[in-house]
Amino acid sequence: MELIYTKNDLNKASDFVVKNCQSKNYFIKGIVGAGKTTLVKEICVRMRIKDNVNSPTYSLINEYLTDKGNSIFHMDLFRLENKNEIHDLGIMDYFETNNIIIIEWPEILINNYKIDHSLVEISYLDDIQRKITITNNT
Repeated sequence: MELIYTKNDLNKASDFVVKNCQSKNYFIKGIVGAGKTTLVKEICVRMRIKDNVNSPTYSLINEYLTDKGNSIFHMDLFRLENKNEIHDLGIMDYFETNNIIIIEWPEILINNYKIDHSLVEISYLDDIQRKITITNNT
């Protein structure tokens, strides 16, 4: 499944992601500057997050609450160097909950674990357009 969108169509892009991801685990891939965090912010708006959505680049894990009191965990694994850090941080424990998990830079998980997820790849087409490709690995 693919969608080409612009920054002005972020609501359309987030709707596309939420409607087409078959897992509660959203793995977001793309080069630096592709718009991963921007898309995550819009997805969180769609999921009715009450909190301010920020990049978890330094904190690694942010928790947001929906207006219904459910949690969404937003992670950025860019700085992790090996799978031992996944265990040290307790990241695998999050997958045992019913909460939605959104992970930017999920490559370390994809390469080392079999986890039910929907892969959302953002391709940079030009300064205006991006392409989302969704692959469900459920």
